[in-house]
Amino acid sequence: MSGEFAGSLRERVDIETRLSDRDSMAGASGRYRYDGQAWVAVAPLIPGDLSRADALSALPRWQVTMRKREGVGLGTRLAWRGKYLAVRAVLSDPITPAQMRLTCEEVR
Repeated sequence: MSGEFAGSLRERVDIETRLSDRDSMAGASGRYRYDGQAWVAVAPLIPGDLSRADALSALPRWQVTMRKREGVGLGTRLAWRGKYLAVRAVLSDPITPAQMRLTCEEVR
């Protein structure tokens, strides 16, 4: 792993995975399980097509770069600086197989 990549991972996040258990009414419980911590690089993303006024584009979006890790996907959220970031997309580039890039949205 290059020193340049390792040096860019300056933020610490908690990784949480959504549980599939149900409440007494058979609805999703909405609970998460702590899955560890990771060093990441976080950068803001420009909102999607503002001219369409998509509801999702109104939420702050972030690009999170981290070391490749199994189990991080669409059912994952990151706790970062008192905010929760829901993972919306995962990209693993074959050129840099040790890294993964996540597109995340703040959860309100």
